[in-house]
Amino acid sequence: MVQDSTSHAPPRRDDHPGDGVVRSTSRLEAFADAVFAIAFTLPIVEIRLPEPSSRFLADLFSLWPEWLGYGLATLVIGIYWVQHHFSGAIYRTVGHRFLLATMLFLAMIGFIAFPTRAFADSLAVPAAARQGGLIYVLSLSALALTWWVKWRTGLAMGEVDERLDPAYVQRLNRTYRRSTLLMLVAGATAFLRWEVGLAIATAVTLFHLRPPETPVYGTRAPIVEGEA
Repeated sequence: MVQDSTSHAPPRRDDHPGDGVVRSTSRLEAFADAVFAIAFTLPIVEIRLPEPSSRFLADLFSLWPEWLGYGLATLVIGIYWVQHHFSGAIYRTVGHRFLLATMLFLAMIGFIAFPTRAFADSLAVPAAARQGGLIYVLSLSALALTWWVKWRTGLAMGEVDERLDPAYVQRLNRTYRRSTLLMLVAGATAFLRWEVGLAIATAVTLFHLRPPETPVYGTRAPIVEGEA
């Protein structure tokens, strides 16, 4: 297929009038990776070791809510980082509105460990499990919603790589839309039965462990950075 040289030209800084200065995605990706790295490691820092004693091993096992909270938080953060890493190949430019939408998403990434730990701790007290589960599911739903807002903002503002095949972009849009709707359903269901809401949210989140569809380009695919 003939390669379109114009679509491979560097992005112009005046591409999006009224949306600030348009730049490449490199600085945003570097900042996002730093946020993910901190969010990923922070949950283990919050686990306090018990005082050494003859019951040290038993005391460690008694911290199971903290271990569970760490596992759940890193699983969710890790899945979103993998998806964010993939989306770095989808976006080509970054403007003001897309930056704001991404900041909203990253704020939720930084926050998600807190309701996760609250949920894990609540499981040790049956009377608190419903409230902890509700908060956790609602937080997962809010996180998914911010991802959708980021995606739709990038799509609307022309940040998505124009070299991608339009049919591929639409398939990606449908996937993100379905996932977000299901997560919102999970949040609503949690008000009635938090266990069911959690099951839905967990299934949708784990779905994204599968590899995303390889990008399809209308012209020849761009060279991977560092391989030129």
